[in-house]
Amino acid sequence: MSAESVGTRRSTVGTLDIPLALFAPRRVFSRVEDVPAYGWPLVVLLVAVTLIGYAKIETGLIDREVERGVQQDIAALEADQLDVVERSALSKMIEEKYQEGEFRRLIRRVQVVVANPAATLATVLLLAAIFYGLVALAGKKPEWHTLMTICVFAGFVDIVGALVRLGFMLRFRTLAVDTSLGPAVRLMNMEGEGAAVSTAMLSGLLSAVDPFRIWFWVLVACGLSVTSQLRGWKVWVCCTLFWLIAAGVRTGWAVASAGSPTPA
Repeated sequence: MSAESVGTRRSTVGTLDIPLALFAPRRVFSRVEDVPAYGWPLVVLLVAVTLIGYAKIETGLIDREVERGVQQDIAALEADQLDVVERSALSKMIEEKYQEGEFRRLIRRVQVVVANPAATLATVLLLAAIFYGLVALAGKKPEWHTLMTICVFAGFVDIVGALVRLGFMLRFRTLAVDTSLGPAVRLMNMEGEGAAVSTAMLSGLLSAVDPFRIWFWVLVACGLSVTSQLRGWKVWVCCTLFWLIAAGVRTGWAVASAGSPTPA
């Protein structure tokens, strides 16, 4: 019995299987068992997210982006208020803009090194919980550790995507980098009333066409199928639905941001 246990532990997936899971997922997921073998891969995932956020801080990308926004706000303020208020009042407004920039800089730093890893962990847990319920509804026995392993290993696609985007950020010296088809909407030059909302809506929908998002859901579908948690059309219907729901959420957020009035 102990020999069998040792053999089982040796065949369980681990941290060294992360690269193979990205490019040969069936070979890795075929060895997944309902045991908590995702512990160290999950740690590596969260550490990688944190380090990428830290790199954005150390390379000055966040400071540069915030400073650019502050300068734009100050230029707009001077253009609107120069002939309306006294110079002393204008100087006070400009000082408030600099203080606001410091606050935004702090918030962005906290976001990339604290909020982003927390969001990654929450996403993994939420997806595993949702699939746990779906597997149970499908009449099969859900395996929590198996589902967690699938979601954790699929999450490394986001790390690859984040590294690619970080490379573009460093190349073009901006945080405004998108690997989806969303930015292509800017080439359409929509005009007229409601153009901003229409542009945001179309951009949000096209954000689903992102190679890394599609890659993520393909890995999840492959893992569910190989481990027999969900099979056949149920796998692809569920993953496609979640892919579209995520695009819908991004679209709603973009439309809400575009439709909100610009603060004076």
